[in-house]
Amino acid sequence: MDYNLLFVALLWVITITIVTLSSVKIIKKYPAYGFAALTAFFVAYLLSSQVIATKLATFDFGTWFGHEILLVAPAAAILYPFIALVLDMINEVYGRKKAVAAVMIAFGTQVLFVMFIAMAVYIPAAPFFELSEAWTSIFALSVGVTIASWIAFLVCSLLDAYMFSYIKKKLLPRELAFSGDAFLNPYIWLRSLLTDAVSLAVDSFIFVTVAFYIIGGLPWEIVAGLIVGQLVIKVFIGIIDTPWFVFYKRMLGKTDYSNVKFIEEKS
Repeated sequence: MDYNLLFVALLWVITITIVTLSSVKIIKKYPAYGFAALTAFFVAYLLSSQVIATKLATFDFGTWFGHEILLVAPAAAILYPFIALVLDMINEVYGRKKAVAAVMIAFGTQVLFVMFIAMAVYIPAAPFFELSEAWTSIFALSVGVTIASWIAFLVCSLLDAYMFSYIKKKLLPRELAFSGDAFLNPYIWLRSLLTDAVSLAVDSFIFVTVAFYIIGGLPWEIVAGLIVGQLVIKVFIGIIDTPWFVFYKRMLGKTDYSNVKFIEEKS
């Protein structure tokens, strides 16, 4: 048994559960601050993904039909679906406009993050700092990768926000008419699964194509393999984290928070 992977899986479950439970508690008790809390989680996931994306990792899916499924992708592939999940959580409670606002706020943090890293890269290192070259090689992201990540994030996050809102609006009457437990409501599962699968697939295609084919100049055969690897991992994790969104929806119930006034509460 690979105890390292078991530890990673345990941390994965703990973190997504903490974010889900915390979000529900804040929204129900302090609805005016729920959007800020969810946006903070959204930004935290996005910034974390930018840092750990510098590590290429192997994902072993075992042997199927006599073939070993071993994919290589940035370690951040385990976090990308979380970004889509939190965006859906914002959209579910506060609507499409607030979801788009969260995307633009998060994008602004990405621009600042890159500028801060650039500042640190160009500050002369202390003579006794032996890790200067290693630090720079890890954090000094190439222009191509940065541009590709920005384009992919904006396109896919906005696509997710609009798709989620559209599907929810179309299926809302059927969702409300469902008489069973919310966790078994197929219309809640459908909008989360569909929007995440589409947006994560588009993200994989745009990022890898722009970064490694258009700018990097790699042969399409290699680029296609990278696209497939990222797509499989992201969509797979996106499916796995869907129960947390349904759990989030179930705990919130049918209360409408869309008209919450974002003003400072008087004590």
